[in-house]
Amino acid sequence: MLLALAACSPPSAGPKYEAAGAQTPHRGGTLRFAVRDTIPTLDPTVAYDEISYFALRLLWEPLLDYAPGSAVLVGRLAERWEVTENATTFHFWLRADSRFSDGTPVVAADVKFALERALRTPDSPFSQWLGDVTGASEVIANKAPHCAGISTPNERELVIHLEHPNAGFLYTLAAPFTAPQRESHVAAVGADVRRTPLGNGPYMLDRWSEGERFVVTRNPVYSGAQPAYPDEIEMLEGVARDTQFMMLEQGELDTAYRLAAPDLMWVKAQPRWRSYVKTSTMMNTQGFRFDVTQKPFDDVRVRRAFNYALDRAHVAKLLVGAALPAHGMLPPGVLGRDETLQPYPHDIAKARALLGEAGYGTGLEVELVTIADEDATKLAESFQADLAEVGVTMHISVVAFSVYLTALGKRGGPALAYAGWLGDSPDPTSFLDAKFASAAISDDASPNDSFYANPKLDGLLDAARTDGDSNNRIRLYNEAERVLADDPPWVWAYHEATNEVSQPYVKGMAPSPVWIRDFSTVWLDLDEHGERVER
Repeated sequence: MLLALAACSPPSAGPKYEAAGAQTPHRGGTLRFAVRDTIPTLDPTVAYDEISYFALRLLWEPLLDYAPGSAVLVGRLAERWEVTENATTFHFWLRADSRFSDGTPVVAADVKFALERALRTPDSPFSQWLGDVTGASEVIANKAPHCAGISTPNERELVIHLEHPNAGFLYTLAAPFTAPQRESHVAAVGADVRRTPLGNGPYMLDRWSEGERFVVTRNPVYSGAQPAYPDEIEMLEGVARDTQFMMLEQGELDTAYRLAAPDLMWVKAQPRWRSYVKTSTMMNTQGFRFDVTQKPFDDVRVRRAFNYALDRAHVAKLLVGAALPAHGMLPPGVLGRDETLQPYPHDIAKARALLGEAGYGTGLEVELVTIADEDATKLAESFQADLAEVGVTMHISVVAFSVYLTALGKRGGPALAYAGWLGDSPDPTSFLDAKFASAAISDDASPNDSFYANPKLDGLLDAARTDGDSNNRIRLYNEAERVLADDPPWVWAYHEATNEVSQPYVKGMAPSPVWIRDFSTVWLDLDEHGERVER
């Protein structure tokens, strides 16, 4: 069927518009893109999903960020910084010209407030990220109004002290929740903070029809390093991926990413489209997460059986080759990934034997919760067929993304669910500590949504996090990967490569290995009137 579609497509199929021919980047125009889900919140203290991050990174500028197209840390609000040799003290000097979008200056106290707010807010997932900061536990427990380990010697300096060395902590400070927040603004807007942002980034909120359209305009007082070429950036919410591609073809969108497999195959077959396809590796892992406290997944034999049941070679074919079979959580390129460790083989006999040992030799019935996404659905249905071969009947329940996010981190939520994890930084703490350390377990909005606790793993992660020697860290993380392979809290499926197709006039696109989509260097090659040039 897919080949027939490609064969029947007209040989002249291609973009409706072309580039105007400018040789240098310039300002102007509206960049239009869409997402399949909706923005849950614009509050950086609680936002912890890919869609919200697309919006937050336009509105705020944190202490640090990553250079376009790379995982190299660069200063944003911080113009320079120093870290002590044992990674316990982090000293930042802030730019003097940073301002909030209302024109008021950004000072070090605004960053201190943002960090302390993450510690004090019960539904913020980031308190665990700051757990090593001296005095953090007292703030979390409401025993202290301020964090002893965060100080502001003056308006331009911020100093953070850690109780224990943390070799990966610097990456934490590139996350959106560390961006400055003005305390008086948060107090004034109250609960409406989720949709009333006051940022210091290259853009400011113009209008937001929740669930439909999010529009930002250039911040006139922004003076940072990001060029902010488009006059406006418009994000449409809740648009299915196949619809996004049709809108791109009709010239209604400027760029579309993660095309559905048939659309990707078709566009790569079109000479006038294929040069505008960019593929980049992602720091992510996809699969199925168990709640290891619920039956039958409290039995490691069942969890291993499900891993043996999954046919990863079939998954790679379903995703048109944009998937590397996973042996664990760490994707390629991340420190500590053990390249000698192989994924679970597809072994029906082994899976059946393990289920029999666990007392499910006569069959097992389970429910899988997933989201309304084409790849997630394909993966679920493929796994459903694989499990049927080993005597497991799996029912698939599809829920809205917002419902899915809320349910996964709660005790008593789905016992089995589709899972995707995009690392918040290129350090292994962003993968292993965040998802599987027992310290990351909480009763509500738990980052460790498998509720997995393993003392041996905790010991390895604690040692690796505090060791300044990269060779020692690699050895410790290699061992941690083997612990998780033997005692799996997930069905490890694959690591994804993503694709993005843009119009010919979209220039400067540099997909980010951390944020996936990064529009900080994008400019539109339009005519002298700011209009798109028709072919």
